[in-house]
Amino acid sequence: MILNKIGLALAVVTSTLSGYAYAQGTDYPTQNVRIIVPFTPGGGTDLTARIVADALSKAWGQSIVVENRPGAASQIGIDYVAKAKPDGYTLLWSSADGISVLPAVKPKMPYKIPESFEFVSTFSSFPLILGVYSKLPITNMKEFIDYAKANPGKMHYSSSGAGGGGHLQPAYMAKELGLDVKHVPYDSAAPATVAVAGGHAEFTDVAPSTVSPYIKDGTIRAIATSGRNRTILFPDVPTVSELGYPDLTEDFFYGMYAPAGTPAEIVAKLRDGVQSVLKSPGMAERLRALGLEPLGLTGEEFKAFAVADLNRWTKIAKAIDFQLSGQ
Repeated sequence: MILNKIGLALAVVTSTLSGYAYAQGTDYPTQNVRIIVPFTPGGGTDLTARIVADALSKAWGQSIVVENRPGAASQIGIDYVAKAKPDGYTLLWSSADGISVLPAVKPKMPYKIPESFEFVSTFSSFPLILGVYSKLPITNMKEFIDYAKANPGKMHYSSSGAGGGGHLQPAYMAKELGLDVKHVPYDSAAPATVAVAGGHAEFTDVAPSTVSPYIKDGTIRAIATSGRNRTILFPDVPTVSELGYPDLTEDFFYGMYAPAGTPAEIVAKLRDGVQSVLKSPGMAERLRALGLEPLGLTGEEFKAFAVADLNRWTKIAKAIDFQLSGQ
């Protein structure tokens, strides 16, 4: 009888604790949330993270803080989140660079895709804009190719870091077009773009939202977009496919991730939160004004999408014979 009473008491306690844990999950967030951006402020990843953080802060009544942790082509910030406590209070907001591009060229990674994360939601997709220093005699793709071939080894392209999309995309383009160009890596897309605007590098492949101010002020000239379609931001800029190079077509993406093991109910609330921001009145127009397209993949669909992208970049890395070593 005593054992039965103890068993009953334990069952009640277990049931109560389980209910409490679930309630805690659904009450989330009860404290400030950090969204880690693995790049410096000013780029497209940072910008979209702040759009979502601001909207969720207002909706949830909790401070959602964007924290920039750049370095190693996004690896530092991403690994920080991968090793964080899976409680929903440290999240990752990243472009495809650290999720499907960097792992394709660096086999020894401190985190694994997809195992290290819960795939919460994508937010938007975007192409890369091939932009050149405006003082060069280049106004279109043919002139770009002719100039590069006339100046072998003298053209430099800047990127957000070795092993990122802004590195591999032009490297793959150079291989396909038979160009001899040099890579100059930076910690983020923002300083990489400034380098071209100031004439310290001849060209770059970067997100529309990052390069837009420099195209508007005339320091950078856009000559092509990697996207499947022209961007509304620069409707006169042709796609690489239109120019006869369909194999160079690539769209990138921004999205939210949580450390693997984050409770399902918290992941669900995060997913619903990002989706609500994405579907809010005027958001699609706001994104398109930045050269972005709304993209709302979640859960397993998002994971499969990222893995397929990783596989594509793995093939590109082999094609250009590029691999990063070390940790």
